[in-house]
Amino acid sequence: MIFDAAAIARATGGTRVQDGPAGSVGTDSRRVVRGSWFVALTGDKFDGHAFLHVASASGVAGAVVSTVPESWNAGLVLVPDTLVALQDLGRSVRENFHGPVVGISGSAGKTSTRVMVVDVLAPLGAVHHTQGNLNNHIGLPLTLCAAAPDADAMVLELGMNHRGEIALLAEIAQPTVRLLTNVGAAHVEGCGSIEGVALAKQELFDGAQPGDIICLNADDFRIAAMPIPEGVRVVTYGASEGATIRLTDVAVDGERLQTRLRIETPDGTVRATLDVPGAHLAHNAAAAVAVGWALRVPVESMGPALSRFAPEGMRNRLEEIGGIAVLDDAYNANPISMVAALRTLSSLRGRKVAALGDMLELGDEEDAAHAAVLAEALTLGVDAVCVTGLRMARAAAARPQVRVFADAETLAEALATELSAGDVLLVKGSRGARMERVVERLRAARRG
Repeated sequence: MIFDAAAIARATGGTRVQDGPAGSVGTDSRRVVRGSWFVALTGDKFDGHAFLHVASASGVAGAVVSTVPESWNAGLVLVPDTLVALQDLGRSVRENFHGPVVGISGSAGKTSTRVMVVDVLAPLGAVHHTQGNLNNHIGLPLTLCAAAPDADAMVLELGMNHRGEIALLAEIAQPTVRLLTNVGAAHVEGCGSIEGVALAKQELFDGAQPGDIICLNADDFRIAAMPIPEGVRVVTYGASEGATIRLTDVAVDGERLQTRLRIETPDGTVRATLDVPGAHLAHNAAAAVAVGWALRVPVESMGPALSRFAPEGMRNRLEEIGGIAVLDDAYNANPISMVAALRTLSSLRGRKVAALGDMLELGDEEDAAHAAVLAEALTLGVDAVCVTGLRMARAAAARPQVRVFADAETLAEALATELSAGDVLLVKGSRGARMERVVERLRAARRG
């Protein structure tokens, strides 16, 4: 979407100080494009107003500010709070959009589910969706502002690390279809407990309006127990008997590194083969089918759509490096996604090696959670478990069969020399652990 000074002032309640032409919206002075509007966000450790000269040199159409700069010769809108103004711009886009809006949250699987939903909804037309990790109080309004005028549907991720955040995001996005993938020990630090995480996630359902659709994970007892507002249509999904959209079969082909699945709907059967291993991905597929079915997408189109699934970024991405099958899931980690990844690894052919980094933001749950993950890895029969990070090291202290490394680089160096063709390597950890360095080092060693 594009905004001129007048439109920005109307949406934000700001003061139009200087007129400026219509353009897109951005918040990073290093990446704003010529003719766009720069929103000068202010935080505890940054102030976008200090970079107005950088934005000006890029040829911006104007700026949204809370302090009028000196010697400014482009468009200018003055607002009390630039973050609120950005969110108001996102609200204005949503309020003028009349197609279906899917809001997705959950402790794990948000991105994979979002990618599948986008593919499944293709018959509806142009589907605008979240890019990368733009799913928080800044990223969501930026995502809305980036929508093309001819979009027919939207699929938006709603992330959180504390109570109240999803309520705000849902109020901005106003999803007409609401989906929680699961609830687990992610962001416990900000929510106090797993029960606190559930309450934070429940905010997505709490804000549902009559006529909205809730796609309910029947296999997650915390989600299944959440109260549903009156007048909302519920579509259940999962492997549980009685689910509206039921996952009836899933099989991981450990040799071809594929996942085959079958999902039953009231209007027919969906069969698909994913070119990536992972039984948990079949559950994400069932969620996507639930959304598609609720929005009356032809069932016969869903199997081919799911079979086109390709993981995004460092999320469950399968890569062959010098004869080694690498399951690159280094983007992030929590207990749910870690166990799912280890179970995927255990289902594959070859010598199985896990390179695991710390899981962050688990609060008082962190020691128990890391110990449980390592216990799961050993129970599953992973041939070699290699870890790095203070939390993983503490959990490994009583498990001599787990190898501990000082950092990701040291771990990477060891694996680069020890792995052989035919091995299968899982790489996973929270974003702060930067476990992608293991994959990067392995690529470099095999190229050499």
